[in-house]
Amino acid sequence: MLSLKTIPTAVALAAATLLSAPAALAEDYPSRTVEVIHAYGPGGGTDRFVRAVAQPFEEIAGQSMVPIAIQGGGGMPAYANFLQRRTDGYTMKAISPDQIIAHVLGRQDMGEFQPLARVQYDQGMIVVPADSPFQTIDEFIAHARENPGDLTVGITGAAGFDDTAMGLWNIETGAEVTTVPFGSSEMVSNTLGGQVDAMHEEFGPARGLIESGDMRPLVVFSDERLPVLPDVPTAKELGYDVTLGRWRAFAMPADADPDHVTKMFDLVSQAVASDAYQEVQEQAALQYRSVLLGPDEFAEFIEQEIATYTEVLTALGLVE
Repeated sequence: MLSLKTIPTAVALAAATLLSAPAALAEDYPSRTVEVIHAYGPGGGTDRFVRAVAQPFEEIAGQSMVPIAIQGGGGMPAYANFLQRRTDGYTMKAISPDQIIAHVLGRQDMGEFQPLARVQYDQGMIVVPADSPFQTIDEFIAHARENPGDLTVGITGAAGFDDTAMGLWNIETGAEVTTVPFGSSEMVSNTLGGQVDAMHEEFGPARGLIESGDMRPLVVFSDERLPVLPDVPTAKELGYDVTLGRWRAFAMPADADPDHVTKMFDLVSQAVASDAYQEVQEQAALQYRSVLLGPDEFAEFIEQEIATYTEVLTALGLVE
């Protein structure tokens, strides 16, 4: 039993323990599995992205990172699940241009996210079959200007990233093309079969078709030419400010503990810099402009993306 003389000392010790608890917790963070919610299927691009970072993350942090796929509903179930989770540093969201589009369309709010790290950043391209009559992008543009809407470009999904990229292309070049939505494999088969004149695809997924000689890239949506495609011009060098690319990133809840944000970015940056992740990135041909952006730079990038997507989706008649 404590005597009256020892009670003040005991109280003081208890108070000191309570005061030191947040610091201890911060030092121990993360102390259990981190879950990353996404709206896509297991084994898809986003799922593979999370797993590629998760492998070195576990070795560095000593804790697992696992993707949680919540599909369907235009991404809304995944978004709602993320918002319902506790803000304790153990839930993140994998985000991409799809979240920017949902924000511009009023379906999601980017203000609910604390940008953490943009990791991947691919390059879009206009690709034609090997036997296409268009040998250069200038010929492609000239035909589209003379015959508005006549040229068809295959895309994956409607009113999504591909549609936005080609909408920006139409705005910048004044060369109107018509987009035709498909699933990924159907887009390739319909382009090769001549049902559409071209397709919009990122370099990573299109690389095999290009290397096999089945398809030819006419233009790259990037600031600089790809070293592996030195003869393919960029839209920007031709005077068209079209550099939209598909990116993948991590976000935490908007009210996340700043110490958790700092620590999590440090762990993710170490994972991304690892040989294991870099090997995966190069296998997917994502190394050319996948510069890691931290919370502040990523937040600025998101603001720019919102402005661009708002302009294009308004021009497409999807935003009033």
